[in-house]
Amino acid sequence: MKKGDILESDSSISFHKMGVPALVSPMVLRSHNLGQIDIAFLERRTDKTWVLNIIETKSSHYPSVHQMKRLRKTQDYLSRVLEMPAKLEVKFCQKVDPTLSF
Repeated sequence: MKKGDILESDSSISFHKMGVPALVSPMVLRSHNLGQIDIAFLERRTDKTWVLNIIETKSSHYPSVHQMKRLRKTQDYLSRVLEMPAKLEVKFCQKVDPTLSF
């Protein structure tokens, strides 16, 4: 298993506990020329509304300008389709560690 896959797997466990996990088909995103996402979950706010949280996990380098543009387009697309606000965050970790916490 690649380092990035382990990071994504470990961090998804933590993030998915924060809300309702959301699966987004890579085929749908690719068909619209959008960036694929690592982790997504729905979070209920105190005012009883929902927000989609999109997390891009990185183990060593920053996302390229091109990748960030595609991810922002993904954020916009999912927000419009789901008719709710969406937040995009990039989370970094220097090395893979089973005790990883964000």
